[in-house]
This record gives sequence, C-alpha cells and structure tokens, in this order.
Amino acid sequence: MVPLTLAVATDALLKNEFDVVRESGASHPLWKREGLNVRAYKHSDIDLWRNNFKGIRIKHPTGIDIHGAIDDIWENIDTAELHIVDYKSTSKKDEPTIDTGFGDSYKRQMEIYQWLFRKSGFKVSSVGYFLYVNGSKLGNFYENGIDGVMHFETTLISHDGDDTWVKDAVEGAITCLQSEVMPDSGVDCDNCRYFSDRFKLI
Repeated sequence: MVPLTLAVATDALLKNEFDVVRESGASHPLWKREGLNVRAYKHSDIDLWRNNFKGIRIKHPTGIDIHGAIDDIWENIDTAELHIVDYKSTSKKDEPTIDTGFGDSYKRQMEIYQWLFRKSGFKVSSVGYFLYVNGSKLGNFYENGIDGVMHFETTLISHDGDDTWVKDAVEGAITCLQSEVMPDSGVDCDNCRYFSDRFKLI
C-alpha cells in the first residue's frame, strides 16, 4: 500500500500532544470543549500498545496471537472506564463522518480494540472516540516567513461500539487460515480482485 506519510505525521503530533498532558496530569482544551471528564490514561505499556508491530495482544487457545495497535486511551474520571481513541486525518470540504466511506471499517476496527482490551482484563467503555483532524485549504501557506503552515479543524466523533461479533469473526478467520481449501474471492475485496486478475493475465 502507498504509505500515508502525512497521516503518520499528524498521528505523531497528536501522540506527542496528549503524552504531554498524560505526563503532567493536566486537562486538555479539547476535553473541555466536548464536555468530557477524562484524562490521558497512564500505563507502563502505552507505548507497546501503540507499536504497530506489537500492540495489545491476546493468545487464542489455538496458539494464534490476536493483536492490534491503538492510538490512545482516555480514562473516564467518573467511571474509571477506558475509552479507546483512534486518530484520523483528512483534508476535505465537509465535516468528517464515520457514517459513509470507510466508516464501517473504522467502527469494526474500534470494536476489535475494545474486545482486545476487555479480553486482557481492562474495564472498557463501549464509547470510543475518533479524533479527526481535517486539513484546511484556506489561508496562506507561508504565514510566518519560509515555514509553511497548514491549519487543521478538529472533530471528535463518538462511537458506541458492540464487540459481540468479534469472537465469531476471529474463530472464522482462524478456521479459514487453517483450512486447506482456499475461500472464494470477495467482490468487495481489493486484494481478492488483484489476485484473481493476476491469474487471468498469467
């Protein structure tokens, strides 16, 4: 896949931003704006959970590791529940939404993270947050001399997740991987279409 280097940069900046308040214990203006009584969750494994090659993981009874890398976790001060937070970045005219486009896959991604943390013994809220930064095309790029500036509007989208489907999906994926029979191609799967079209050319 083409690396989304700008998205990687905004992810890093957001992690740096919330790591500062995590370390200091301070609040953040975004939480005040959204009326959230939360704090950046402090845990010795936070950097491990955010590592794409490690992440939070559980071992299935078959011996297979199931894992995923989160962006951040906020702790609800009132309930001590954990809110999974996923950073997203885009640059479009309309306000970001998870009801169209890749929204369904983003929701499934969130629910898998929630399932992983619950399976690991954490008290996890069903409410997760997508922190969207939307790059603005307005204004001047060189506002302060030769250093370019891009302004981002921030939208926080909540999602009330339901992870009850995840266990069966994991079981199905493991059964598929262990089967000697290749599954049929999916019409909505880019990888399947690439694989089948490649065979046609050969």
